[in-house]
Amino acid sequence: MQAWQQRLASLDPRAIWKYYATPFQCMMTITTVVLIGGELILARIVHLGGLSQILNAWPGLLLLVVVLYYCVVCSYPRLIDVCQLAIWAVLLTNILSLLIQIAGRSSQPLCDHALAAMDARIQFSTAFFVQLAARAPLVEIALAITYSLIAPLIIVALLLPALCGHSEASRRFVLGVVIAAILTAALSAYWPAAGPWTTQEIAPNREQAGVTAYLIRLKSNVPVVIDMNNAGIVSFPSFHVVLAMLSAVALGSMRRLRVWVWMLAVLICISAITTGWHYGVDLLGGMILGVVTILATSRIPRIYP
Repeated sequence: MQAWQQRLASLDPRAIWKYYATPFQCMMTITTVVLIGGELILARIVHLGGLSQILNAWPGLLLLVVVLYYCVVCSYPRLIDVCQLAIWAVLLTNILSLLIQIAGRSSQPLCDHALAAMDARIQFSTAFFVQLAARAPLVEIALAITYSLIAPLIIVALLLPALCGHSEASRRFVLGVVIAAILTAALSAYWPAAGPWTTQEIAPNREQAGVTAYLIRLKSNVPVVIDMNNAGIVSFPSFHVVLAMLSAVALGSMRRLRVWVWMLAVLICISAITTGWHYGVDLLGGMILGVVTILATSRIPRIYP
């Protein structure tokens, strides 16, 4: 106990400050403040309520701040990076989710028929692949599980590179997600769509039906309370594909994982079709957006000297 008190007393405040006054921390702080301010204004304009839900993450944030302080006191550089990235991830999860829902309040009508027509022009049918996967139940189950792996993949892509000394990759991953989410929100505001089950012979599952109902509410003229459980309302472009690509790039900073994570990313893209969640043009849009985001983040100078 005495040794701990001595270490705490001898800690130079400037040593703590240096972990926060970095280009990355400043960039993320400015971005977060701008996003929150803009979203509060836009949410009021589009009559979107229930904004207090974004504060539900405060217990997790408080715990992470305590852990971060402990890591700084004990001088664990890699764990410091991991805690900082985790804090930004928790903050941005709700902030970016709200941004997508604000985009869902745009006055543009659903364009599912237009997206289906684009698929038809290239002779692509989501329903065909859904039915094809259904003929092999084990394959169907495996791809459904693969589709749900995007959440743990994101967490691993965020934390593992930093834990293994590749913090730069994790930071670029966070920036990439922010850039991609902003672009996705803008695109989905102009080309909103529910999913192929609204235009093709695909029976929607419970989650897909919930997303459709929520998107229709967002498109109505009545005030709406945000619903974090049905925040995945984007069809075009496929944000699932974008996140899979960004995760693969981040984890690809470790050579031993490069081939495996890209294989998983490809399977996630395929599962977006076999589970009936996306049109073919959604995947194409997601791939293009993923490439644009990867190129954009790669051109940013080193963000942690």
